[in-house]
Amino acid sequence: MPLNGIDAVVYGVSNMGKCRKHFSDWGLKKISGGGNKSVYQTRDGSQIILCPRAAKDLPKAIQRGSTVREIVWGATSKADLKRVEKELSKDRDVTVDKDGTMHSVDDFGLGIAFRLTRRRKLKDTRRPMNSASCAERVNTPALYHTSVQPTHIGHCVFAVPDIKKLEKFYTERLGFSVSDYYTGRGIFMRAAKRGGHHNLFFLEAETGKPSINHVAFGVEDLHELFGAGLHFQGQKHKVAVGPGRHHVSSAYFWYFDCPAGGATEYFCDEDFVTEDWAPGQWHPAPETFAEWFMADGIQRENLLPPTRESRDTKIKRKKNVRAGVKA
Repeated sequence: MPLNGIDAVVYGVSNMGKCRKHFSDWGLKKISGGGNKSVYQTRDGSQIILCPRAAKDLPKAIQRGSTVREIVWGATSKADLKRVEKELSKDRDVTVDKDGTMHSVDDFGLGIAFRLTRRRKLKDTRRPMNSASCAERVNTPALYHTSVQPTHIGHCVFAVPDIKKLEKFYTERLGFSVSDYYTGRGIFMRAAKRGGHHNLFFLEAETGKPSINHVAFGVEDLHELFGAGLHFQGQKHKVAVGPGRHHVSSAYFWYFDCPAGGATEYFCDEDFVTEDWAPGQWHPAPETFAEWFMADGIQRENLLPPTRESRDTKIKRKKNVRAGVKA
């Protein structure tokens, strides 16, 4: 059943105003808003949908307060949607909207939906980088990002009471692949055989009750990650942890608290894996979480880039100073 990633994440929230500000400052493009629904979009068209948590058309919440209520998965064809509907209808309710979007629940009660993907293929916007052995960027300073629109929604992470049950559900019934394990503690899975390291990460719930941990948004590269994080921190949003770099998935990261539930993460440079990838067993420990990280963001008084003067302007200023002319 070729599902190819996350098309949308639907939140039910207590404070629409705070959540709108969060995702607007996060860099997402507002598609619609006001009233009982606000929709924000990444560069590839994947969406964040905000609704009041008391909205009657939302799936049942997995926890109290603001949280993710549904993940919408993209399918590549109508035939794939039919196969998903047939499989899930064996033991649970499945409803289909007029636009063809299908709704159900997974095995820990999270709302899951499926539709023909609306995400767009991103243009290649890689920027040249210099190394000791290869100069790709010549006579051109690197770009400085003061804000960034994320590229896509990469993954969602939940604490759940039964990891093995969910592994069986997503792999055997929806065709997901396992990317890696936290031995006895968690599982990383991806919807497509070929793609980013994971779309779902389930952690063992220490309380025995399910909850949202975070939703992760890709950015193009490390320059964008720092630009996005510095901008968001400068808007007085609270850092959860980061920046840093994970061992599992290899991704650079920066997490911030989110009023819609859990946290939101900027990430880049994650592992791209294929059918030939062999899942690993990672020992769950603090040192496994990250190769390195900063606990509380980057402390800078001035988050704006310095003004870059041209060479001629600098020379003229030096001459004026030497001659006693006021610059």
